[in-house]
Amino acid sequence: MKNKLEEFVNRNRDSFDSELPEKDLWKAIYKEPVKERKIFNLFTRIQVAATLLVLLNATIIFFLLQRKPGASQETTAPPSTEQVTSKQAVSEDAIDQISKVVEIKQAKLKEIESANPVLYKKFVGALDQLNDAYKELEKELNGNPNKEQLMEAMIQNLSLQQELLNQQLSIYQKIKHQKNEKIIKNI
Repeated sequence: MKNKLEEFVNRNRDSFDSELPEKDLWKAIYKEPVKERKIFNLFTRIQVAATLLVLLNATIIFFLLQRKPGASQETTAPPSTEQVTSKQAVSEDAIDQISKVVEIKQAKLKEIESANPVLYKKFVGALDQLNDAYKELEKELNGNPNKEQLMEAMIQNLSLQQELLNQQLSIYQKIKHQKNEKIIKNI
């Protein structure tokens, strides 16, 4: 039986050899299936969070600056100069306190620069937008008669800066913790 099969194959060799397989057929057969890993893209989430904070801040500032002082229909008497100066003093104190906290957190954020310069650049980019908006508010403060609203906007801006710095430092701590866990697992 083996001879009959061999004879048949030899006689019909040309018809069997008419089609050749592809060159890389065996490579494709032996190729191991690729495992798909879901990569947790932290930087994208950070960028989205920072963008949302910046947009929220810009919206708040826009609406505060667009409000006209005469637009409200209040029936009460205007505040006395003593009340205005005391509110301004309280606002200035709040600005000073929040500014100090923001400066401390910025110094902590500066420590990240040497360990992770790419992450630091992204963090600083978001923070710079808030700082620029704050500087604009400072410029308008001197020439604007409605200083109280501008000071409130400045306080909100500083609060947003503080929240952003807290989130950024928290994210950095999580990244640092994850790296330490990976190092410990590798040991």
